[in-house]
Amino acid sequence: MARPAPAASRAVQILDLLVTHPAERFTLTELVRRTGMSLGSAHAVLAVLERSGHVRRHPVTKAYTLGPALVVAGVVALEHHPGIEAARRALVPLAEDLGVGTVLTARTTDEIIFVARAGRHTASGPDVREGERVPFVPPFGTVFLAWSDEDEIDRWLARASAPTPELVERARVALATVRQRGAAVTFGTATQRALGERALSLAAEPSRHDLREDVNVLTALLATEDYPLVDLAARGPFDIGMIAAPVFDADGNVIAAISAFGFPEPLTADALTRALERVGAAGARATRESRGRMPEAASVSR
Repeated sequence: MARPAPAASRAVQILDLLVTHPAERFTLTELVRRTGMSLGSAHAVLAVLERSGHVRRHPVTKAYTLGPALVVAGVVALEHHPGIEAARRALVPLAEDLGVGTVLTARTTDEIIFVARAGRHTASGPDVREGERVPFVPPFGTVFLAWSDEDEIDRWLARASAPTPELVERARVALATVRQRGAAVTFGTATQRALGERALSLAAEPSRHDLREDVNVLTALLATEDYPLVDLAARGPFDIGMIAAPVFDADGNVIAAISAFGFPEPLTADALTRALERVGAAGARATRESRGRMPEAASVSR
C-alpha cells in the first residue's frame, strides 16, 4: 500500500473541516487549533489551496471558506455519479413521508461519508452533518457490501478490530439478510447513539485523538452487539436505529445508500415493514432514474 503524503493528508483534513461546517468561517489560528497542525504547515497548505481556488480567504476577516474550484469538482463528480444526485433528490420526500431524518452516504476504501441529509433531528437518533465520516468496518457498511464478491467482503472483515469467528459469523449473517431483504435494518442502541455523538464531535475537532479512540472503541463494541435486525418475524415493537437501501450504478455496484433514522417511537412489525418498503422504493427509484442496474436479489421483501 502506498504511504500517504503528509501535505496531501493535511489538505484533505482542512477541506473536510470546511465541508462539515459550511456555515462557519475559520481563521488560520482556528484551523490550526481544530486540526492540530503546526502553524507553518497549515499556512503552507492553505497557500496552495487558495492559489488553486480550492479555498477562499476573505479579504477583510482573513477567514477561510471553500473555494470555487470545488464547485466545479462537485458538478463534474455528479455527472460521473448520476445515482448520487438522484438519491439526493429522494431525501426530502422520504423524510417528509416518514417524519424522520434521512441521509445519503457513499463509501471510500475504509470510510463511509455522509454526503447529504434532510428531515428533522430527533432525540432518538444521532445528529449528523454532510462530510462526516465513520469507519467502513464491521458492523457498518453491510448495505454497500451485500452484493460484493468474497475478496472484498474478506477485506472488510479483516478491518475489524477483533475479527473473531463469532464476529465474522455475525457479519456474514447480516450480509446475507441484507442481500435477501434488499435493505439493511439496524437496532437503535445506547452504543450506537454514543458513537453518533462522538463521530459528530470528531468532525468538529479532528485533532482530538481521544474522540477518535472513542469512535474506534464504540465501533468495536457495536460489532459484538445485536446491531443488525435479522428477524422481522420476531415480536415487536422494534427500536430502530436505521433503515438503509442501496442505489446501484449501471454496472450493478452500490454507488450510494439512502437511509432513514431517528424514528421517535419503536415500530410495530407492520410499521417497520411499511417504512422498509418506502426506503427501499426510494433507493430503487434513484437507481432507475440514473439508469442503474439492480441485481435480482435486491428487491425489498419482508
